[in-house]
Amino acid sequence: MEKAERCPTCKRLKRRSNNANARFWLLLHLIAENVKPEGKAYTAEQFHIYFKQKFLGMNEVALPNGKTIMFPKSTAELDTAEFAEHMAKVEQWAIERNIFMDELEPT
Repeated sequence: MEKAERCPTCKRLKRRSNNANARFWLLLHLIAENVKPEGKAYTAEQFHIYFKQKFLGMNEVALPNGKTIMFPKSTAELDTAEFAEHMAKVEQWAIERNIFMDELEPT
């Protein structure tokens, strides 16, 4: 894995670009349009949650009522290298189902 970039001023890890985010959501919409498990349609947001759980894992979240729930880790917390790795996993998942990103590229 490549080393994550940091802001030269504040030294925080750089987050994904707007273009990377747009590309990711285009892929999620393409998946939602073409993958219908057992004939059932799911939204891009539902696939987003599914992929977070599948590839990033879950966090335990304690609630004020004393209960604990499991919640998918957030992609917003990923640095650029981690997001690129997540995107590659989602794209590979799509490719295995004959969904290709070149279908999203303008002609």
